[in-house]
Amino acid sequence: MRKAFIGLAGLALVAACSKAPANVASSAESAGASATPASAAATPAAAVSGPAVSGTFTVDGKAATLIQVTAHKDDPFDGQPVTALVFTAKDQNGDAKAATNALFGNYGDAIVARVEPDGTVIGADVVHSGLKEQGSVSISGAFTIKAFKSSGGVISGELTTSGPNDVFDQKLDVDLTFHTAAP
Repeated sequence: MRKAFIGLAGLALVAACSKAPANVASSAESAGASATPASAAATPAAAVSGPAVSGTFTVDGKAATLIQVTAHKDDPFDGQPVTALVFTAKDQNGDAKAATNALFGNYGDAIVARVEPDGTVIGADVVHSGLKEQGSVSISGAFTIKAFKSSGGVISGELTTSGPNDVFDQKLDVDLTFHTAAP
C-alpha cells in the first residue's frame, strides 16, 4: 500500500511539473519587448517593427519617457470586452495586475488606456510627475487611437490627444506609437 501511495504521489508531481506555468513572461518581454502569446502561434503575426512604444508624453511641457506597453483583459463596458493598454516608464516584469499597480506609481509615469475592440478609448488614467493632483488623474474623451489594428495576436496604433488638452488646468500632450501582444 505504501509503495502504491508513493508511486501515485510521484506521478502527481510529474504531472504538476509538466504543466506550463501561467502568466510567466518571456525573457524578451522582461527586457521590455512584447512577446506573442502561444495561442497566436497558429495565426500569422502582424508585421511590427521598431520599439514597442515611442513618442511623446508631456504635462505642462514636462516630458516623460515610456519604455513599455502591455495589454490586459479589463472589465467589460456596455457589454463590450475591454483591453487595458498599460504604458509605463519602468519595466512591468510580467505583472498580471500592471494596470492597477501603475496607478499606484509602481512603474513611474504611466498611462492606462481602456480600449474597446474597435479601438475606441473609453477612458484613461494618467500618472505623471508633472501633475499637480497627486500625480494622477482619470479622464475620458481626451484620447483616441489612430491606425488601430488588432490581428495576429498583436495590438498596434497611435495613442494621441491630437495636441495639448486641458486637464484640470494643466496641458496634457500625448502622441505614442505602440505595438504589443494581445491579452
